[in-house]
Amino acid sequence: MTTQVQNVPWWKEPTRSQWAGFAAAWVGWVLDAFDFTIYILVMSHIAKEFGVGIAAVAGSLTLTLLVRLAGGAVSGWMADRWGRRLPLLLSLVWFAVFDAAIYFAPSFTWVLVFRTLFGFGMGAEWTAGTALAMECFPARSRKIASGLLQAGWPIGFFLAAATAYYVVPAWGWRAMFLIAIAPALLVLPIRFLVPDEHSKAKPAAAASKGALADLWVPAVRVRIVLGSLLMALGFIVYYGLTTTHSLIQIQELGLSPQTAFANVCWFQVGMLVGVIVAGMVANRFGVVTALVAPALLMVPALPLFVGASPGLITLGAVLGGALGAGYSGVTPVLVTSLFPEHVRARAIGLVYHLGALLAAFVPWGIPELSARTGWKLSTTVELVVGVGLIAMAGAVFGLRRMLAPVAPAPAAIEVIDATAPAARGEAAAVQAAGFVPPVDARPALAASAAES
Repeated sequence: MTTQVQNVPWWKEPTRSQWAGFAAAWVGWVLDAFDFTIYILVMSHIAKEFGVGIAAVAGSLTLTLLVRLAGGAVSGWMADRWGRRLPLLLSLVWFAVFDAAIYFAPSFTWVLVFRTLFGFGMGAEWTAGTALAMECFPARSRKIASGLLQAGWPIGFFLAAATAYYVVPAWGWRAMFLIAIAPALLVLPIRFLVPDEHSKAKPAAAASKGALADLWVPAVRVRIVLGSLLMALGFIVYYGLTTTHSLIQIQELGLSPQTAFANVCWFQVGMLVGVIVAGMVANRFGVVTALVAPALLMVPALPLFVGASPGLITLGAVLGGALGAGYSGVTPVLVTSLFPEHVRARAIGLVYHLGALLAAFVPWGIPELSARTGWKLSTTVELVVGVGLIAMAGAVFGLRRMLAPVAPAPAAIEVIDATAPAARGEAAAVQAAGFVPPVDARPALAASAAES
């Protein structure tokens, strides 16, 4: 039976309904990216119209990221209790409505209010959508699916930049937010075409201990803390690369907004390739390699990204996306495989959004640090991102050691099997601590340790 499964192409393993569930999460992630990044693209226009500084406008991104944690927590609780589909539907409507409301904002204060409320729905979408997408795929192909899911983000960012290229010069920056109402149109097809198998399976399990008690089990708590720290470093790098990318090109290099938007598009092309390749590399060589290799390769590429050689700025943008953000292709499979199903949505919501919370100072901090020190934005970005990349690579190796199995398992074993002699000690230890491992896969970093 195992041989027959291995001979089936990975894309044929999921059923039609499972592909529908994955597609719903993927499209939701695309539109989430579109609605979030249009603000980054028009920050200079907002600052000019309302007469505020870039640091103040960028500070709105920090508020958005802070509120994401609340959205992720509520969505995770709902997803574990009532299924993944309901919070996904509600989140799409929520962030679409509040982002579109910015079109009518009479002052910068109202922009802050609407954008902050937008963050609640954004946090909710990732939590429910990721749990739904990863649970739709068999364990054998889940790492590849992880890369495909994350590919939705650069596609959404690319669409935002391409839209800005044509819309902003013709109709102004406000029109971008009116277009942001589009995600709400997905609600009806998702409601009727996407099944939610989780809501049918043991509905009482999610409420067995309460919303917080079963997250406080020692082994779960440790993974939440460690996963959040790793996610924070990844977010520091990503926000450092993206939130001031167009500003550096326009203000320091003297490029036109259209050229800056085009290079932002090239960044997304690089990231699109990078996340898919990261999923494939993880599937073949392990999660550690897929995370660390591109991160370290990005360090010497940073000068190209910030325009040290203006003629190579487009190449730098592609490398920034492929190496500086491409490793995020393994994020969904990494965080979902750390936790059992009955706490999975809540736990991954906390890990992802606590990481974003810890990194929330970056969009405001980089312009502020630049202003206080007199450094160029490009110099500040190189420093912050370079330190973040090296720290993240070190943290991955540290996590691999901390989450590695107690007893070494043969390289061919890729799941925790309580019946296998080599794995009985580990399974008994984690079960005694109150942590029941996912039935589908060993924690991703531990698997990589065995594969290395």
